[in-house]
Amino acid sequence: MKLRKYREKLGFVRFYSLLLIIIGFIFYAGFAFANMNQANLQAQNRVLNKSLGNVSNENERLQSQYNVLKVELDIAQLTQEHAKQSIQDSVEREQTLKEQILFYQRVMAPEMTQDGFLVQRMEILPTLSERNYAIKMVLLQHENIKAVIKGELAMQSHGSAHGKPVSFSIDALQDEPKIPLAFAFKYFQVIDTSITLPEGFMPERLDINTDVYKYRKKRGSYTTTIKWQEAFSEAQSILD
Repeated sequence: MKLRKYREKLGFVRFYSLLLIIIGFIFYAGFAFANMNQANLQAQNRVLNKSLGNVSNENERLQSQYNVLKVELDIAQLTQEHAKQSIQDSVEREQTLKEQILFYQRVMAPEMTQDGFLVQRMEILPTLSERNYAIKMVLLQHENIKAVIKGELAMQSHGSAHGKPVSFSIDALQDEPKIPLAFAFKYFQVIDTSITLPEGFMPERLDINTDVYKYRKKRGSYTTTIKWQEAFSEAQSILD
């Protein structure tokens, strides 16, 4: 009713012209609002893109820093491993040199050691056979005047079996063919033999005795005792 009243009052042309103006204004206002909203969204989008760019740049910077730190850590670990290996190698070389120096001092510098015949080292190693062991001995003599000395080792193994003390001659324990532990040398000699222990026998020590001859004349006697475990451990440490 109101529209008809306005139309009669304004007339047909004016009424529809005004109506078109109102509709146009509404469209314009909607378009302007949409443009303003789009501008706001674009501004927000630019801010978000800028923030995303900053975050990406920061991420790249942190990733680059992480890569640098990782490389530095790898280098530090590698350097530490090399340092440990170098220290280990130095310790092993030092130990080897000490043994060599001691050996040659006893051979070439008798004034630094006691005079006479000596079992410088004994090594005991298990073989693949059960209760079978290889024995290696290094014999030395150290005197100012070197001469060939001769003799034969007599060895006795002492231990326990079934809770009782037991002793065996090495001759009785030697593998076939049994070879006398004879020596004849000027500076040093290595003697090898192998033995098989009786079942249940637990060796504890080895007693070594010999008469030493020079120029077919007895120069003296030599006696020493070597613990089985010490000779066994020394051989194992050399292998390790």
